[in-house]
Amino acid sequence: MSNTRLTVAAVLGAAGILAGAHFFTGCEPAEGLDGLTVEPSEATLTPGSNTVIFTAVLHATNELSLPLEWRVSDPSLGSIVSHSGYTAVYQSTGRNGNNVVTARDQYGNEGSATVRQTEETYTLTLTAVPSAQLPAGTNECTIIVEGGVAPYRWSVENSSLGRVTVKADNMVVYRSYAPGSNGVRVRDANGVSGAIVIYQAAPSAGPSPGG
Repeated sequence: MSNTRLTVAAVLGAAGILAGAHFFTGCEPAEGLDGLTVEPSEATLTPGSNTVIFTAVLHATNELSLPLEWRVSDPSLGSIVSHSGYTAVYQSTGRNGNNVVTARDQYGNEGSATVRQTEETYTLTLTAVPSAQLPAGTNECTIIVEGGVAPYRWSVENSSLGRVTVKADNMVVYRSYAPGSNGVRVRDANGVSGAIVIYQAAPSAGPSPGG
């Protein structure tokens, strides 16, 4: 009888281990594992530097699910003025204080960064014409800056994705070279800066052979 009890206990124990192994090794996505981060994690804005370009980076086994939701803790200090893909532009209102910028994806992964800023006297506003969202087959847009003092200096975050050509004191043409999100920044004669994110859509996949 004792041998029979031991055998039954061993079988039940093995079944429990297998059930536990199935539970932990199933195909459920590991959502939220380690979350995501926002880079840079901290930024200090002094007079003459009133924008920050943030990038969301995932540290999880599941993919980062777009679109991202960006928000700030204090809209009176600044806001997200442009965002696309994994990139967003924060612009301060010129007030003193600390603001927390948070990005959240569709899985609930969330990360944040802190902006510390001091008083600014004015801001630069950038507008993309016809749009900052470039569809497949369109690789150019015009970017206009309002506010500030000429001359302006323009730059891009990633020159492998696109570049700008100056057309006037307050205007450039952005030309994309590859799909993705790219930040375009401008700085005026006093050092005050502004930025915008331009997104180039990837070409759609063609029909499959024999399809």
